[in-house]
Amino acid sequence: MAFHSPPPKMAVDLFMMISGYLMAANAFARNSFEPLTSTRNWFRFWLRRFFRLAPAYYLSLAIAIVTSSYFLGGYQELQKLNPAKWPSGGIYDPVKIEYSLENVILHLSFLFGLFPSFSFSTFLPDWSLSLEMQFYFVFPALWILMSKFGFIRTALFIGLAAIIIGFGLSEFVHYSEPSFILLKLQYFIAGILIFRTLSHSYNDRIRLALGACAVFLVSLDYRYGSQLVVLPLLALSMIILGWCEAENRMPLWIRPLLNSRLTRFASDTSYGVYLFHGFFISASGLILSSQPELLALPAYLRVALMFLFVSTCAYMTAYAVFRWVELPGISFGKSVIQRTLPTKTKQASSALAVPERT
Repeated sequence: MAFHSPPPKMAVDLFMMISGYLMAANAFARNSFEPLTSTRNWFRFWLRRFFRLAPAYYLSLAIAIVTSSYFLGGYQELQKLNPAKWPSGGIYDPVKIEYSLENVILHLSFLFGLFPSFSFSTFLPDWSLSLEMQFYFVFPALWILMSKFGFIRTALFIGLAAIIIGFGLSEFVHYSEPSFILLKLQYFIAGILIFRTLSHSYNDRIRLALGACAVFLVSLDYRYGSQLVVLPLLALSMIILGWCEAENRMPLWIRPLLNSRLTRFASDTSYGVYLFHGFFISASGLILSSQPELLALPAYLRVALMFLFVSTCAYMTAYAVFRWVELPGISFGKSVIQRTLPTKTKQASSALAVPERT
């Protein structure tokens, strides 16, 4: 039996599960002083998420637009090296990219993911950012529904409905990238359920049911076929690691790894690497086209050099962006929120609190 590596977009699906997990953890931690039962706090939540994603993304979009001839040209040079594997006229053809005013405005607003023709129209890996923003928009209502009607019941109803609607939609509308929330909502919901498996207020039977529901939802993506086994295994790994951490049973060799400087560095730079690595892939195409002697090297050596160049430059850039763009953006966002939506000394949480159910 031939081995087929998992599609690279599975990494993005894992990120969606992690995002659902983190948003649930955030909502749970803030519930006592910033409950999502208050619409005022919905806006605070949205503004925090906007200032977390937008500054670095806007920078990458500006660079792509200003350097478009070089940025897209580098990809064209790489395309020429292997036209059989990278044919012209497909989804990932740099010639098709046009930074029109409509295109730019839709991307600045993060609404581009709602439109099939704009789901991949900058040659940046930004399709998932619109998807992420759509999830943030619906999350407060989703969290309240889950707390009121039960996490498992609500997850199954909304998750299965999203899968069915997404399947039907894809039969009639072609998204270049799965940038519409109904095409991926079940992964975010699975992340929320995985977080709830850590609750000590539930007995082991309920926590097992929550985990099983999360694994079930990520097992239904028809796009991956036989390779789908990877995602349930990733979900199970998240559940097991979460349980070990919650019960203080984490293996001794894992805890130092998770708390190491290298892991923290990887976490801090992950968003920047995601946004900016494409610029260095493009630059490698320009370098190869201007240095014929590099093309004479064995293919494996060219790939190794390209990997070293892209990864080194991407992580250096990402760290600089984290320090001088992302952190100041988050800080500025906090000041904007405090000026426009200051925290009230007395929240209406006691009157509006929603009893949590499984």
